[in-house]
Amino acid sequence: LLFTSGILISFYHLTKLDFWSWYYYACPMCMLALGLYTFAVSVYGFLISNQESRGLISLIAIFLSIAFFVQIFSVFTAFELRNKINVERIPTSYLNNMREYNNDETIKSNWDSMQRELRCCGGRHYEVGFNDWNQIMAGDVPDSCCHEEAEDCGKGKITYSQEDSYRTDLSIWKDGCLEILQLKLKDDVSPLLIIYSGVGVLLAIVELITVVLACSYIAQISRRRRRDEMFTRAATANDEEYLSSLTNKETNF
Repeated sequence: LLFTSGILISFYHLTKLDFWSWYYYACPMCMLALGLYTFAVSVYGFLISNQESRGLISLIAIFLSIAFFVQIFSVFTAFELRNKINVERIPTSYLNNMREYNNDETIKSNWDSMQRELRCCGGRHYEVGFNDWNQIMAGDVPDSCCHEEAEDCGKGKITYSQEDSYRTDLSIWKDGCLEILQLKLKDDVSPLLIIYSGVGVLLAIVELITVVLACSYIAQISRRRRRDEMFTRAATANDEEYLSSLTNKETNF
């Protein structure tokens, strides 16, 4: 879970596409949270493995019950995300997100990161994706679009391309980031989500079985303790009867 969520967040930038759909953020973050939670529960289970405490084992059953429901939700988000990747086109809402580039540091960081790592510029379309920045930065592009990034290296790039339409060497990346990402998501992430969904269902079944076994073990401990208490009471009662009979014999003698 941790490995898969790390890949989706770091290499495929899913959490940066929350403007496309909420599932792009929810799916990898749910995987990450579930991975950390499951690891913590596993460590707790290992630490109490030698204990026969009903309270401690009950906590394991509760923790794994929570993990079961979260796992089902995680599989649901994976299915929904896969459907959106395969069916939906790039929404025009990405332009609204780009317009906040100069106002929101998080959005600025997201676009800069995508443009550096994917070697792209702007949102949609190949070769002319960088033109999306024209209505936001008035003839400029972010410095992260440059082949060799430097301060103000993106100044006037769109203006130069419009003044001389035959000029192709602008020293910036030209393909839209979302076009590149959409292709990578369909080819790489969609099959990965199918595999994760199958593994997620198996993990949910294992967690459910573990909860049932934990509850059975708790019931077994309870029955054992009740049986031991009954034997203890019976032994105590027999001892009292024996002592009472000895006392009566001594008195009669």
